[in-house]
Amino acid sequence: MEIDFSALGPLAEAVEKAGAPILAAALRAGSSVSAAAPFPLNLVLPAVLNGVADAVGGSSDDLPALAGKVASDPNAAAKIQAIEDTHKDDLQNALDFAHLQVEQNAAELGVAAPLWAKVLFAGWRPAMGWIGGPVLVSYQLAAATYGLKPVPADIFNWTVTAWGMLAGLRTVDKWQGAASPASVVPAPIRKIMKRAAGK
Repeated sequence: MEIDFSALGPLAEAVEKAGAPILAAALRAGSSVSAAAPFPLNLVLPAVLNGVADAVGGSSDDLPALAGKVASDPNAAAKIQAIEDTHKDDLQNALDFAHLQVEQNAAELGVAAPLWAKVLFAGWRPAMGWIGGPVLVSYQLAAATYGLKPVPADIFNWTVTAWGMLAGLRTVDKWQGAASPASVVPAPIRKIMKRAAGK
């Protein structure tokens, strides 16, 4: 059975009027997303919806019509409360789990980014320039100084040209406003430079 959980709002109101607050809360939690309820509500709600449909003589495939059936059934309160009592523990556990997941997601969003994410803040293109360029130039200097085999001139020139083109693309991105507004020198490096300068 494929359920569009975003259509559960009217059913949640009808169920709440019938005196089933836990079931109504679970339906609201399920309706807060577009097509799929959060885990484990997606496991509990289909069984509950089938029970509601069987109790009021509707179909769980047509949620607005099912909400209408619940609202118009004079015995809906007793039927819906019985369904809630049957699934009460599962519904409450699913709701608790969904709330914990929301809290955990919010807490993870508030966690500070690791140092590598702060230093390499703009992606792989600046990282190539910050890391690859100095490494290549340092190797060429070490090769000339200590008699090592240097990088062949054509490969060295091609690499430097490619990094220059990446830097140029980054500049164009900045001019067009498509790049992040972050400064050229990452904040941790600026702090180190300020400390070294004695400011």
